[in-house]
Amino acid sequence: MTKLIMNNQLHIDQRTHQTHRKLITALQANFKAQKTFNELTVKQLCLDAHVGRATFYRHHQDIEDIIVIEYLIALQQLGQALNDLTTTSYATIAGVIVTTLRAHLDLPLLVSWAQCRDRVIPLEVGFAQQLLTSLAIHPKQRHFMATYLGNCLHQLAWQLSSPVSLATCDHAANTQQN
Repeated sequence: MTKLIMNNQLHIDQRTHQTHRKLITALQANFKAQKTFNELTVKQLCLDAHVGRATFYRHHQDIEDIIVIEYLIALQQLGQALNDLTTTSYATIAGVIVTTLRAHLDLPLLVSWAQCRDRVIPLEVGFAQQLLTSLAIHPKQRHFMATYLGNCLHQLAWQLSSPVSLATCDHAANTQQN
């Protein structure tokens, strides 16, 4: 099968990945503790994550970068899952997208909390652009379609992560089990 996503350019070494995991975990803990994003400081986040400030600044400009990197990781996982499909159809592609988004339900909430949608949407649009390029969509249509699909991907992620959607999904899963 032709690969849908031609290349995954995000490479994170093991130590950097461990540092990122500590920072995203600390960031999520602050979010769940209902702290306002604006009151969170790099110093406090580093203390919470047990990461030095120098290490933080070696990899990040600001706290939002942690969310942006997590989005890149999620999009890379989505690309890999699409590449791993043995048959491509609307159902298989949609299934992979929903499964990947559900594995990262905190991300849209973190984006909203940090008010960094303007940094994340271009990542999703770029991902859609790469997908459309690999599907040989005509270049004149590609930009519009990628922008539309990137925004739809973001909206779908937001819908899946909303408390009402989570309750509905949990109820449906419980109903199917009984």
